[in-house]
Amino acid sequence: TSGGGFEMINVTYAGDTLVATKVTGDQNVPKGEVSFTVDLSPHIHSDKGMLSLEPIELNAKASRQWGKKFLPRYQGQGQVAAEGFTNGKWIEGQLILVGRFFSFAWVPIGHQVFFGRPSSDLTLKMLREQQEDDLKRDQVSVMREAAHNMMEETYWIEKDDSFQGGWE
Repeated sequence: TSGGGFEMINVTYAGDTLVATKVTGDQNVPKGEVSFTVDLSPHIHSDKGMLSLEPIELNAKASRQWGKKFLPRYQGQGQVAAEGFTNGKWIEGQLILVGRFFSFAWVPIGHQVFFGRPSSDLTLKMLREQQEDDLKRDQVSVMREAAHNMMEETYWIEKDDSFQGGWE
């Protein structure tokens, strides 16, 4: 996830398949890569015939909190990789609909992420942080920007000095 524990994805559809592409990346799966896919068709095709996941039944307390007794879920595939996007592979996953939110669980590793629609302020903050992270990775760009800032600072100092000299 990017700074602050948030991750941004772009959700698109190809037929009945939801595709979640990373807008903000991390050290394992970078931005621009597909994070997970989910088959939203009513039934999943497998070697064993038609297979669909039963909804998750909530206990009484959770049911009151979410305003429903069952949470629909769908079979998917989540991408995992070692640091630097090495040894990437797809593993079993599940998309779970939770009220206005949804989550995706990478089942074999027990990792689950919740997603919701971010505010415009949070969206801008996350995109700025991603851009800053990208600049840090591109050392030439970082050095170029630092040199530009120093030249600009020098220009204004010299301009200020020449202006002050005119009043003496």
